[in-house]
Amino acid sequence: MTNRQSFTRILAANANIQHHLAVILEAQAKDMAKVGAWTHSQVHSSGYSLHEAQFRDALRIHERMVEVMMALHSDSDGDSSSDGLLGKWLET
Repeated sequence: MTNRQSFTRILAANANIQHHLAVILEAQAKDMAKVGAWTHSQVHSSGYSLHEAQFRDALRIHERMVEVMMALHSDSDGDSSSDGLLGKWLET
């Protein structure tokens, strides 16, 4: 194999990795959009008689989301799937 062929294979592998990363990031963006829509529907002002209660719930959800992101970031198993995890954290 020549240097040129090796270089071409390296570039092709790099392009493949970049494509897979783009797919992963697109899926994560879609999940975050769903979470945002859910949060907006849960903390809508029409569901609260007092602004303080709405603020308290919004802050609680925000704190849980930060905890989830930290847990996913520090997950050493390599499994970054958050299916079901968000619901469990928000129940408490």
